[in-house]
Amino acid sequence: MHRKRMAWLVILAASASWTAVCAEGGADMGWHVGEDNGRLVVQRAGDDTIWQGEPLAEIAFWDAAGAEQSGPVAPAAGWTLEQGPVAGGCAVTCRQVDTGFALRIVLTMSDDVLTVSVPADGIAENGEARLKSLRLLPRFGAAHEGDDGYLVIPQQSGALCRFRDKAPGEHWVPVYQSICSCPMPVFGSIRGTSGLAAVVTSGQFDARLCISVNHGPEHEYAIDPGFALRSFREETRLADDVTVEYHVLPAVEATWAGVGKRYRQYNFAHRGIRTIRERAARSPELAYAAQSIEVRIRLGVKPVPYEIVEQTPENEPPIRVFCTFARVRDIVDEFHRQGIERAEFCLVGWNRGGHDGRYPQIFPVEPALGGEEELRATIQHAQSLGYQIVAHDCYYGAYRISEDWSEDYIRKKADGTMEKGGAWGGGQSYNICLTQAHDLFAQRDMPRTRALGFRGLHYSDVISMIGPRPCYDPRHPQTRHQDAEAATRILALAREQFGGAQSEGSLDFAASALDRVLYVDCDKWAPLAKKPYVDERVPLYEVVYHGVLLYNLSTEGVNSQPGEPGYLRNIEYGGMPVAYFYGHFLLDESKNWLGKRDYRYDDKDTLTQIATQLRGVYDDVARLSHLQLEFLEGHRQVAENVFETVYSNGERVIVNHGESAYALPAGGAVPPHAYRLVTD
Repeated sequence: MHRKRMAWLVILAASASWTAVCAEGGADMGWHVGEDNGRLVVQRAGDDTIWQGEPLAEIAFWDAAGAEQSGPVAPAAGWTLEQGPVAGGCAVTCRQVDTGFALRIVLTMSDDVLTVSVPADGIAENGEARLKSLRLLPRFGAAHEGDDGYLVIPQQSGALCRFRDKAPGEHWVPVYQSICSCPMPVFGSIRGTSGLAAVVTSGQFDARLCISVNHGPEHEYAIDPGFALRSFREETRLADDVTVEYHVLPAVEATWAGVGKRYRQYNFAHRGIRTIRERAARSPELAYAAQSIEVRIRLGVKPVPYEIVEQTPENEPPIRVFCTFARVRDIVDEFHRQGIERAEFCLVGWNRGGHDGRYPQIFPVEPALGGEEELRATIQHAQSLGYQIVAHDCYYGAYRISEDWSEDYIRKKADGTMEKGGAWGGGQSYNICLTQAHDLFAQRDMPRTRALGFRGLHYSDVISMIGPRPCYDPRHPQTRHQDAEAATRILALAREQFGGAQSEGSLDFAASALDRVLYVDCDKWAPLAKKPYVDERVPLYEVVYHGVLLYNLSTEGVNSQPGEPGYLRNIEYGGMPVAYFYGHFLLDESKNWLGKRDYRYDDKDTLTQIATQLRGVYDDVARLSHLQLEFLEGHRQVAENVFETVYSNGERVIVNHGESAYALPAGGAVPPHAYRLVTD
């Protein structure tokens, strides 16, 4: 979207005695440097709201003796600040003689976006002290207790923190470390009729957000980014620049949804992300999936937990067979008989050893399920009835029982030991360095898996749910940034081979190569509403990614039925339903997390009942699937327990979670525990 050039006042100031002023075109801009302090002030022309903060940065570091220290980058802390012009703004060089540190902070303006950057090559450590972290523009644009507005927090789907009634504190939320934390490098603040949307455009893989509530003597509320420059004193310093774009929003955009829309626009302009509509025009597999119910079938798994975690061929437990390939054909037939016209079946545990049984080994196809011939027959049968059928694999974990086992490709900690994952069907898992996973296994096995006949949105487990990790193996070292790039290459390869890609979580470093995520929220593990800074949950992620990705909101929605809370919340947030046969595979039923209901094909009558239930779910998919091509433009509460979601085609979905009918203003009503699509 084109935005008109705006008039700005941008000042780096400490007193009234400033001299240096620069201007660009018709936009008024001032840059000033003083001797006693540094303060950045931003004001949009015609807007009374002032966005300001001091100091420019804070650092944490190890001093020459190895002790951890921290402090502001400010003259009062022994820093000198020197200004120099750059195209579109100025650069401030900050030096501290005692530590030998120097930072170059570049501030530029274009249209209504202020970009603040600390280039990696502008950081110097000239003494024995070593930098640990950098916090950029701490508490920039802070509001105060009782002000009108809120912070926009990109945790899980999204949350708001209003400027009142919080216990004083600072809360750090890591970016990309899990879907329970922050899946997107965007944040914001809405103050009255003005807003600030910030996007971390470089350094995001090593970033975290600080949420300040009722902080300090001025009772400030703010959200700002910090960056890990290294994890331990001897580690090589972060090679990425640290860059944040601050979009100052006009009144018409100054909402949490406006923050999301700015990031959506950034994704289209700078990250190569395209809409479902655009991609589906070239991918019949994605076009089909966008109108289908996703049905996952766990075929088999070894006992979890199992007392022997380091498995060998001698002590490996037998696979627990839930559903053979022949019985998958029964499920497919029953779907077809009940008129479920579009479904994508994802087979979990088809590989050697079943689900998480012997990774990174996949082949041969698990004999206990029927072997390769039966699998090929099942794939062909499903496709003959018009269904898509795809495979589940995993390139994150490795087990000693695998014929491919080697310590050489495992991710290493800084002390050289192997990085462990969880204990699953194959026993103790070890994390594979993802550059190795792509080069050694994904490129080898995806074409062979494709040759079985699978086609659709291929599922690669966890790599969009578990955040990027470093690897310290000197044979294949990688940063978090490089780990994220390798994960994205694996998903891109799946798209190339199968026509589409899906994974478990919503971490958006992978968004350019993803088509579907299994769930966005992880409220079962980390309830967002219980965070001391959260007042309200909102579909911020969904504003950014609806119309870009297919998604299910949470595990609560798996196997949920019309009228149930998880089902309705998924519709309210624009999600697509997921059905799961044998989703509950842990021996301790209380620890299973994939929905409250599990589908199990015990006999023909049970299968008929399940398919009948899912026919009702599919009817909703057929009714609402056209909205998957639209953006989610707004969401609001219209009455107690009643919410309206607005789409870019002008249609609205009204969801009534209450116990009584909700009367629509134009006539008609939404029954309790139901929804209504409004097209007028």
